[in-house]
This record gives sequence, C-alpha cells and structure tokens, in this order.
Amino acid sequence: MFYRIAMPLLLMFAPRLLPVVIRFARLVWRLQFDRRVNIVLRLLLPLALIYVVSPIDLLRDRAPFGIGRADDLIIVGLALLFLTKLAPQAVVDEHNGVIPPPNPDPAESSGPDKVVDGSSRLVDD
Repeated sequence: MFYRIAMPLLLMFAPRLLPVVIRFARLVWRLQFDRRVNIVLRLLLPLALIYVVSPIDLLRDRAPFGIGRADDLIIVGLALLFLTKLAPQAVVDEHNGVIPPPNPDPAESSGPDKVVDGSSRLVDD
C-alpha cells in the first residue's frame, strides 16, 4: 500500500530532489575528511552508522507505530544535522562553492575624511 503511493511521488519529485541530495552528500563527504572540522563532529556519522548495523537498539524494533524502526533513521539524521550545522561556516561555504565577500583593503577603503596630512623628514644617525 505504501509503495503504491510512494513510488509515483518519488518519481515525480526526483528531478528536483536528486541534485539537492547529491550536493548534500558531497558536502557531508567533504566535511568528513576536512581536518578543519572538529574530530567529534566527524565521528558522529560513523558512530551513527555503527549504531544502525548493531543489534543493540534504544527502542526495540517491535515498538508501536513503527518508532522502533525509525530510531535508526533519527540517529543518522541527527548526526548529519549536527555535522552540517556545527561545522565552521567558512568551511561549509567553501565546500558548497559559496564565494566569500572580499575583505576590503584599509588603504583603498579610506575616504578623504580619513586621510591625515603630514610631513616627514629623514634623520641620519
């Protein structure tokens, strides 16, 4: 029953979702191997995947309303969320291809009101 509804919806939304999913997967892959990201954040996803394949669960799989089967997905989702949101924003922007705004050069950005007139002389010792 679920597959009859899910498959047409998946096929309908796949052209829009697939590029976003691929871009997110590339971001996660790059953040996993970037040394500028904290090691604790980089360990969250492997630990979540170990939890998924381990026979030990927080909630047993026969819990009502399918919560027992969904806890694995929730753990992986939280690991991905923490990795992408708590990583340094400059690193995430770099891997996403966002060009940072240029830092203004203080010499070029000074206007006429910030120029100080003066004179100098050479003193030879």
